[in-house]
Amino acid sequence: MRATRRRPRKADPLASAQAVRSIIEHLRSALPEIIPHKDKELIRLLRAARHIQRYRATDTNRGRPGKWKREELLSVVARLEHILDRETSSHISLASFVDHYLRLIDFPADVVEVLEKGEINLFEAEQLARVTAGRLEVTSGQAKRTRAELLSSHLQTKASGDRLRKRVNELLRTSKANAGDGTVDNPLANSEDLEDFDPYDSTHLFWEQLKQLGFAFRSIRREDVTDEEIEELLKASEPILATLNRIQRRREQMKVIKVEL
Repeated sequence: MRATRRRPRKADPLASAQAVRSIIEHLRSALPEIIPHKDKELIRLLRAARHIQRYRATDTNRGRPGKWKREELLSVVARLEHILDRETSSHISLASFVDHYLRLIDFPADVVEVLEKGEINLFEAEQLARVTAGRLEVTSGQAKRTRAELLSSHLQTKASGDRLRKRVNELLRTSKANAGDGTVDNPLANSEDLEDFDPYDSTHLFWEQLKQLGFAFRSIRREDVTDEEIEELLKASEPILATLNRIQRRREQMKVIKVEL
């Protein structure tokens, strides 16, 4: 049974915007000719480095040339891994830094403040950071008040991070339904939900892979993909779709059995 109460939290060496910025400055000092100064470009670079770290054995000249050379990205990977090992005693990987901690620099200031005070952990901060004016279609002040209300209730009830995630999901779904934005039929319109899997789940590696797919699809534009790459993706997706269809059929069969009982 999934816990609904908060787990004891350990001190997180990078759970602050200043700590994340410090890692970035260490990296920039080591590779000043590669690391950009603008946050948007920095995030793009580190995500590209994250990708090549996972698939560093792959070397191909197909498709559109990337913004950064492969050698540059590998240098970023090696240097960032070294910095993280040194600054966090090997407790935080490059993957975790790029996929989670790097997002801190874009979190609302009120969320960062309570995170840095230790009142919430990074996963809980990620959930609160999803409650934005744009998603709720309200003013910035109204979104801030909503986050404050969620936080207050969350701390008073000592609920788990997963419980907070579900409350945020419900809030955002209600907001979309009220807005009638017509995004229901778009398979990528709700891709932010891929960020919300419980990291304590025993199947976390599977959900982590799905989350990475969500990030990849959101960052790739139609003109970035060649016809050959589309064919590769279609071939790769066939066994996945077959498995998903099998799961769906089994679920339907279980529903029929329950009705008959």
